Amino acid sequence: MQGKDQSLKMNDEYVEGGTPQYMKSYMFIKGFAVGRELKQTMIALSLARQLHDGQYRKDGTPYISHPLKVCSTLISYGVENDITLAASLLHDVLEDCKDKLPLSGRELVTEYHLNQKILDLIQLLTKESGMNDHELNVYFKKIEGQPQAALIKLSDRLHNSSTLYTFTFPKMRKYIRETSMFLIPMASYCKKYYPEYANAFGILKSNIESMNHSMDVMLSKIEAMENGDREKCGI
Repeated sequence: MQGKDQSLKMNDEYVEGGTPQYMKSYMFIKGFAVGRELKQTMIALSLARQLHDGQYRKDGTPYISHPLKVCSTLISYGVENDITLAASLLHDVLEDCKDKLPLSGRELVTEYHLNQKILDLIQLLTKESGMNDHELNVYFKKIEGQPQAALIKLSDRLHNSSTLYTFTFPKMRKYIRETSMFLIPMASYCKKYYPEYANAFGILKSNIESMNHSMDVMLSKIEAMENGDREKCGI
């Protein structure tokens, strides 16, 4: 890992992969954080850029575009809490940056001076692969009990749902099912029981429902076409 002083340095010339839209997201979040003196968010923004450097999503875009989108979505929905925004920028680092965090994330607090609450949120959001329905229910219920974590998870799901076309059909069907079973009910619960974030949870729920329904309809049509082709071939 690079030294702390270097990782915390903000760089206005930041361009990821030569694509201007990522720089715009980065500078939007930086400007918002500076304007409201969100010190934890400023540290997390620089750190997320460093930790995800060289990583790419399945659609070929630099991975940093994802946490930037999760954070900027929360800002656009009226979330201004420093801890929440900082955690949103780093929500995937324990899953995807283990080689750069040999102390399992403790260095986020001890070396980079992030608030312990941010690490707690990241740990709560970190998900193991291969969970069954019972394990998923336990995982999402824990998140549901923490409104800041729920905001991040729902914003994360909204962005991931917009890139489902990169998944295989079985994984896409599993993702749609998981969203219906756990994420949409979570959004409904949080909208009701966390009135200070009711607007954000309401918008997230509406957008996730719309996206999930559209993907379900599209996938059902594709599956129907494939089944029709098999029947024609006598399979």
